[in-house]
Amino acid sequence: MLRVAIVFLVVGCAAFGRAADQANLVANGSFEDSGVQAGVPAHWSVSGNQPIKQQVTLDAGRDGNRCGKLECSAFVAGGPANHAMICQVGQVQLRKGQWYRLTLWAKAAAIEEGAVEIAVSNMDGWENGGLADALLPQADWAQFEFLFRAKVDVPAASSRLQFYFHSTGTLWLDDVVLTEWQEGQRWFPTIATDGVKNFVPNSSFECGSANWGSFTWGLGGWAGNLYRLEGVISAEAAQHGRSGWQIALDPRNLPVYWFDYYEPVRQPVRRVLVANRGWFQVRSGDCLTLSAWLRADAEGVMAQLVASEASGRLHRKAVSVGPRWQRYEFTFAPAQPYLFIAVGLDLEASQRDAARLSVDAVQLERGDTATDYEPRHVVESYVETEEVGNMFRDVGQGATFHVRAYNDGPVARQLAGQLSVTDFFDRVVAERPAVLLVPARSAANQAISGVCQGRSGFFRAQWKLGDNVQSLRCAILEPAAAGAVDSPLGFNHAYPWDFLVRLTHEAGIVWWRDWSAKWQTVEPERARFDFAVPDEQIRRVLRLDGQVEVLLPFPSTSWSTAARQEEIDKAAPEPGYPRSRLPLACAPRDLGDFASYAAEVVRRYSQEQPHAVTHYQLLNEPIYTSYALPRQFGYQLADYLKLLEAASRAMKAADSDCVVVGGISANLRSDLTNEFVVQGGLRWVDVVDLHLYDPPRPAETFEAPFRAFAELMRAHGGPKPVWITEWGCYADDDPPSVPHTVGDETMNRCRWSSERAATEHIVKFTAISFAHGVRKIFFHAGTCGPINGSDAGGVLFEYGGAPRKMYAGASVLTRLLGVPQACERVVLHDGIRAYVFRTGERSVAIAWRDNGQPKRLRLAPHVVALDIMGNALPAGEAELSQSPVYLVAPAAEPIARSLQ
Repeated sequence: MLRVAIVFLVVGCAAFGRAADQANLVANGSFEDSGVQAGVPAHWSVSGNQPIKQQVTLDAGRDGNRCGKLECSAFVAGGPANHAMICQVGQVQLRKGQWYRLTLWAKAAAIEEGAVEIAVSNMDGWENGGLADALLPQADWAQFEFLFRAKVDVPAASSRLQFYFHSTGTLWLDDVVLTEWQEGQRWFPTIATDGVKNFVPNSSFECGSANWGSFTWGLGGWAGNLYRLEGVISAEAAQHGRSGWQIALDPRNLPVYWFDYYEPVRQPVRRVLVANRGWFQVRSGDCLTLSAWLRADAEGVMAQLVASEASGRLHRKAVSVGPRWQRYEFTFAPAQPYLFIAVGLDLEASQRDAARLSVDAVQLERGDTATDYEPRHVVESYVETEEVGNMFRDVGQGATFHVRAYNDGPVARQLAGQLSVTDFFDRVVAERPAVLLVPARSAANQAISGVCQGRSGFFRAQWKLGDNVQSLRCAILEPAAAGAVDSPLGFNHAYPWDFLVRLTHEAGIVWWRDWSAKWQTVEPERARFDFAVPDEQIRRVLRLDGQVEVLLPFPSTSWSTAARQEEIDKAAPEPGYPRSRLPLACAPRDLGDFASYAAEVVRRYSQEQPHAVTHYQLLNEPIYTSYALPRQFGYQLADYLKLLEAASRAMKAADSDCVVVGGISANLRSDLTNEFVVQGGLRWVDVVDLHLYDPPRPAETFEAPFRAFAELMRAHGGPKPVWITEWGCYADDDPPSVPHTVGDETMNRCRWSSERAATEHIVKFTAISFAHGVRKIFFHAGTCGPINGSDAGGVLFEYGGAPRKMYAGASVLTRLLGVPQACERVVLHDGIRAYVFRTGERSVAIAWRDNGQPKRLRLAPHVVALDIMGNALPAGEAELSQSPVYLVAPAAEPIARSLQ
């Protein structure tokens, strides 16, 4: 994390110096020019629906000159144009593929949600140009910077640069500068290549698996790839030293990749390569040679030598390997300055069902031919654990780390290093020296055990030897009991790898929202049902002891749709995913056909083993998106309500105990969310569904909207339990790139500044939302990226199942709070916020102080306080700060007394 921050700061400072030499694409970004109307900045205006009262004027700037001021005095929630916005129309031009840098100064007052969203849009079709982000301005001026790449051409004439929020309040802007950014994206961790012959760390596996993972290509789903190291260290695989890497594949042990959308995937992986972790920084166009010693268990086994650029471009060479050791090499010239390498077994190219490949002495060097192999350094040392994901499951025993070293020199070497460990709060909580005597041309290993005994939570271990520093993420947590049937948290889409699902279950998160039972898949022809595909997906999760919410995402099939072809042609003129999906989003010609399908799904899975599916959701994001009954094709809320009624009646007839989840799957501001309740939608659902993708904002700002929604439901036949079946909350303290992304623009605007901030928000948001009737929050989404790539969209894990801080925070939350029976009381005074829940046979409060001033509490008898990582605080006392704590007692009353 520190390395990335330092590099980014240097890049930013360098770019800042060059900005003056580049044209500012924003007109009057300094706000010094007044427009035709006195007191109004030239080229700036407001935008928003008529009931919203707002104005843009000139005001005193941060340096005594002028700035722009947007003031909203009356706000009405509703549709997508219900916002307070200062914008510039018809000025900013973007070129597809070009990187840009936006800098600005901002401050704010009384913006209820805190966050201000920013974007560049092409008003011709309302397509985002590549910038979709948010800032959190405070009462004092602060500078903000955003780097982005234009994903489409945006002509100046149809462009809109926009800054907007959804409440009353005031925003000040100054010195808005948008310039082309020549540096482009930078990738981390960077592996230096100057001053060494062989770029590859631990290139002959003498230090175990350190620095290695696995890679493949050709998987389906969303950015699917191998997500942990496949294979084993083996002396049999050694050509240099005493260890090498062996990859053995046969039909019984192939890694199996899963995904439930759009076309469900179950794909055994028949191409497995071992790949280095980190990005080699090289010069574009340089001649590089990758080499490795390889041996197979038979003649004609095909292996791949690969260099993968940050752009995703692969340089690769297939080679035929036999049972004798042989060195293979591959020369290439990268087009970009960041790449990693991979070497491994390809059963597809081999046209075999099984094979075994040994890999050793991997070398990447400059030049057009391979030279004699040598390690990157004469002496190398790394730290590892022997636990999947570096997850330790016994808090009493703590963690055990293995320091491994290899000495390729002719004489023994003594190495003296230090292992230091920091906790969730980045405090140093353990330091252990280690001394290794490493014989000549040999390896050595030292176990450091009992680290952080009695402490739970997230930890980062750092091994320092001289100038070399390596760190590992890890966690020490008591795993949830096997067979848990409920949890407050879940995931939209199950992770593609079983080991990630198991690790998630260990954190007590057992709910998964599955998309595989879409009507087109289940009933490809009228009255011919085929559940083979969703059976695989749903049963996989059930057999892993998960709970499944089955989503019926689309209202039509190709044979039932009422789609009008001319509308499809206009909305999606080119072949591809949107064009194939849109007909399924339209209403069926006969509602009875959809009801029949919904009932058949319920009948199928209500009898499922090892346990029944109980919850079923009707449509994803109807009306306001293109997933179901899109408003762009003329559909209205009444159309959804008719379909909902028909399907709900049929589903209850099939199984009276099934739980119907429904609603607009929108946010709390949406006019459709409220109209669904007002127009009687609660009658046909057991659980109301929301989707929230908010930019970072204080959790406290959700109090009023959740309370208002609960009151609205009570006034119209409720309340009903609320499930948030998609929620965006992302952070990465070790981003693979700067700037980094977590998914599409909707997900990107939900990025928090740090994993600690995101974790604390998860706990606070859960407390506030659960106090007003929410009972499930599903993270979006159970996905993972390739080695060295972006994977923050998967929320909990980094590569290999290593935990993010959010994993530990979610684990403690599910263990202490569970799914509460009720919110017993809410305490709001003197900056204290506390939400007391009855959960099981005890009361649990989540408490913090939101005014920035810590407050020490004296706890009543029988009240125990724990920090956000589940560690007990000193007996009889607790300090409330912005980081939430748990207060646990047999009943609510002693907790309430403690908070006075």
